[in-house]
Amino acid sequence: MSVQISYKKQTLFGFLLLLCLLSVIEISMRVYDHYAPNCQFIESEVFGEMSFELKRQICNDNDKLVWNNNPLYLIPNQHFSTININSHGFRGDELQNNSDYRIFVMGGSTAFGVGATSDDATIPSYLQQKISEDFNKYNIEVINAGIPQAFSFTEKNLIKDKLLDYDPDLLIIYGGWNDIDTDYDNYERDDGDNFQDQMIRKIRQTDIVTLNVLMKLYFSYKHDTIDVIPFDSSKIKEKVSLWKNSWRDICELQEKYDFDTAIILQPLLGTGNKSLSLEEQTNLLHYDSNRRNQYYGLYADALNELDSTCTLVHDLRNVFDSHSETMYYDSGHVGNKGNEIIAEQIYTEIIPFIKEHTQ
Repeated sequence: MSVQISYKKQTLFGFLLLLCLLSVIEISMRVYDHYAPNCQFIESEVFGEMSFELKRQICNDNDKLVWNNNPLYLIPNQHFSTININSHGFRGDELQNNSDYRIFVMGGSTAFGVGATSDDATIPSYLQQKISEDFNKYNIEVINAGIPQAFSFTEKNLIKDKLLDYDPDLLIIYGGWNDIDTDYDNYERDDGDNFQDQMIRKIRQTDIVTLNVLMKLYFSYKHDTIDVIPFDSSKIKEKVSLWKNSWRDICELQEKYDFDTAIILQPLLGTGNKSLSLEEQTNLLHYDSNRRNQYYGLYADALNELDSTCTLVHDLRNVFDSHSETMYYDSGHVGNKGNEIIAEQIYTEIIPFIKEHTQ
């Protein structure tokens, strides 16, 4: 006599089987992600002396970081092993109530410190350390207002909508890379994130490791299977004009709100006369950096046009000329040492402002 299983039992059995299969996949992906975190900097010489555990932690913490895209700002009160976002949405410690001089450092992921080993190894933090050593009689505060994906349009809005309320004494605008890579047609997009951005953000915020691993594997596959990622130079002059006008608008607010502005053009792989390591030479070709840098010079030309409006303009494209070791782990990000070298150069440029307000 045959035994018939009811449709409901078959459905329940199938559901339980599927649940078990998904659980096995999720567990497998968690193990895989633990031992093989999919961050491009993991194998870079920039992090050669760093323990694998620390590199994995940096990778995971940057993956967990959450920000709002429109308008662009970091979600406050995020705390990880290597990254802390305070209650105001800035990386690092809470803001002080009695600072004698307040400096905001703005920019994209390079100013924020993607790849830095801790909050203390970013450009703003190294700048804070140097200032505190030389001006220890004064309470001078350096605030990391960098945000991954930020560029001149989002930064201009951040200044007007938020930072002016904090009574800044000096705004340091460190950038150029995100502006030259931003699509001109999306420069002032105010209709919300596109579908792909929305999906990526939703996946990043879930605790389902399988989805995050598959997403990272997909983008890594696209990245690694393309010999050269071509630079798009379309409407480059229009983009340079937008960048220049954004900072001119901010600099024209200096007298009204009593602050100084330093516009710093950041270094990119292949700018200046740095002797490139083998890894950097490979990345130079992969990211089409030579072509990008040809057009990047237009931003340096525009920088000179801002000299009469802004307090300070400075070109850092050649900041690594005397360093032959690997500084870049892609076409623009650097490690701790690179951040410190950049901070030293910025510090040299802004010392007169600090002295003027403290002596």
